[in-house]
Amino acid sequence: MKKYTLRLKRRVLSLTPPPPPPPPLLRKTAALNDPYVLLMKDHKPICRTQCLNPPAELPKCWSLSDIVPRASVHILGDLPSFILSPAPESSRDRFEWGRFLTYLQKKDSVGIAKVKSCQFYILPPDKDSNFSHVQVVYRVEKTCSGNDGQEHCEDNGSPSDRFQGSNEDHHGGNTATETRRRHQPVAAKQVPPSEKNYAQAHPSYLETLGQVHYAWIFGAIAELVDNSRDAEATRLDISIEEIYSKRAGKEIPMLSVIDDGHGMIHQEVEKMVCFGHKKPEADDPDRIGRFGVGFKTGAMRLGRDALVITQTNDSRSIAFLSQSLNEGKDNLEIPIVSYRRKGQFMEVDTSVQSEALAKYNLKVVKEFSPFDKYLIGAKAGLFRENRTGTQIFIWNLDEWGSQYCLEWDRGLTGGSSFHKGDILIRSRRLRSRPGQISKTVFLDYSLRSYLEVIFLVPRIRIYLQGSLVKSRPLAKYLNQTSEATGNIMGKRVHLTLGRSQLEFEQANCGIFLYWHGRLIEAYKRVGGMIHNGDWGRGVIGVIDVTDLMNEGNGRVGVHNAKQSFLDCEPYARLEAWLGAKADEYWTTNFETLKLKKGGSLYKPDHEWVQCDKCRKWRMLSSGFDVKTLPEEWFCYMGPFNGSCEIPERKVDRGVITVSAKQTRQDIKDVDDDVMISSDGISDEDSNQTERDGKRDLKRLRKGLPRACKKGP
Repeated sequence: MKKYTLRLKRRVLSLTPPPPPPPPLLRKTAALNDPYVLLMKDHKPICRTQCLNPPAELPKCWSLSDIVPRASVHILGDLPSFILSPAPESSRDRFEWGRFLTYLQKKDSVGIAKVKSCQFYILPPDKDSNFSHVQVVYRVEKTCSGNDGQEHCEDNGSPSDRFQGSNEDHHGGNTATETRRRHQPVAAKQVPPSEKNYAQAHPSYLETLGQVHYAWIFGAIAELVDNSRDAEATRLDISIEEIYSKRAGKEIPMLSVIDDGHGMIHQEVEKMVCFGHKKPEADDPDRIGRFGVGFKTGAMRLGRDALVITQTNDSRSIAFLSQSLNEGKDNLEIPIVSYRRKGQFMEVDTSVQSEALAKYNLKVVKEFSPFDKYLIGAKAGLFRENRTGTQIFIWNLDEWGSQYCLEWDRGLTGGSSFHKGDILIRSRRLRSRPGQISKTVFLDYSLRSYLEVIFLVPRIRIYLQGSLVKSRPLAKYLNQTSEATGNIMGKRVHLTLGRSQLEFEQANCGIFLYWHGRLIEAYKRVGGMIHNGDWGRGVIGVIDVTDLMNEGNGRVGVHNAKQSFLDCEPYARLEAWLGAKADEYWTTNFETLKLKKGGSLYKPDHEWVQCDKCRKWRMLSSGFDVKTLPEEWFCYMGPFNGSCEIPERKVDRGVITVSAKQTRQDIKDVDDDVMISSDGISDEDSNQTERDGKRDLKRLRKGLPRACKKGP
């Protein structure tokens, strides 16, 4: 009995040989009864798999042609199926198999492989699955042949009939007839598509996005500033510092943009790195971003690689948008690692990704960036004080010849106000404006000058190269201000005009146009300013056109780069109205404007100071010297001596007003309000006699007006 048992065991062992070695990767003809299939994507292997119950002989190589949402494929429930399980040859295969199924499960998507006339649909695994197997359904399309003008359609049955083929009639048919039928012309039947087509992003698209702000690189930085303002940040730090890069083997400059806003959760990070999103139906006046491309266009214009670290009260995420990582790839890869708070610590959030995927993405970040686990931890430690916020780091900055497009200066140490740090455009080129003759426009190449006026009503404290940027709300810094309101296409607009001694000396003038409180166009010349370089010299206008540029249904008349307006009817009528108002202001007040010469500093109508706590602007007397105030000023300090609960004071109307009479042709659909001067008499009545005796336009003499030469 014992001998028989041993002999039986020996026979059983001999009947279970080890599995055969895997077949060649690109072999097209399958051997009979070979259940192994190599799964591939973008000509790269994913994992060797095994069919547990194959319907017939299958091709040895499946190349996934598409991955679509499961909801877009409506025929899966009626198709036959079989089971596909992993048969990895290495740890790499096992990792890629888990990564592939994790993606299908997370996105609830279906992987599609097309081989000849067969389509295989790899279904996403269940939520509780351990990825030991996956279900595959398949479909065999029908083919049709024409015979004597008639169409005959055949169902090719199982996949074996398509891949194996036959040279004889197995049902006793005529072989010659069968051969003749196969050589006749074949007409393909139009089969309605079973799934939708979705676009894929090639890595070269990142470089294309960066060209949106190719004309002016500060527009790219403005995109990041807008995101911080939308996140309700109270402080924003922008700086360029040197950091050591292992890949470059040297120190390289890295731009950092750090705010203390509310941060982003995992889903919001995915939305940020995706290419566009649905436009909001309602126009939120407190929000600037709406196109869904600002971060991508801004970051890829500034450099080739960008890392985002963001934190909320309960989560932290790391996203890596990199051209270096995606070189040579056919599809764009954007690694994201998300954590969730557990007590006082952060752990990998397995509800949005697997441990293996998080580990792989973090490894990619360390390999293709200057960040290691210690530097990432150090940057994450910056959140301890504010708990929430977003940090953006950009390196491999855009180059200008053998140097970088940007140049930077830390300024003098010790908090000196004499020379503060700045980030400059190396070329110092001025932006093109019709009629401009000035060669001194600091706003065009100095980031500090641009950030001073970027917001109509500044609320956020911006630090550039470690020093605070003194914001200048332009409407509060003009002299002899004048205000005018109008009605353009049924929408009211409000314009503030005034003069500036500094702009006069630099031969600048024009209108500053804001949208949602953010500067879109600066020094826009209108009216006679376009055709005469000295016309309107020193005159500055400020206007917010948020309501006017809102076309409804989520559409706005602003270019997605947010540096210009679209060529639309409201904007064309606005230009005409602004030109009329600016010309009338200049014509009416040219002889009476007493602009100082000899480098004298002009004084605005009122002095203003901003509280560093409530961020409200407080109006001081015109003779007060704001330079005597401390670096950080609060409402309880002198000369205001109040509290943060006191509301802001509006600017009183200036002594110069803009009348309703226009010096140019009438503008349709534009209604002007007659403004009343301080003595209660409208300009229309008080100046009528004087206007009747003067010409509408005056000849502009070179140099200062006669009133300026005589002195005040």
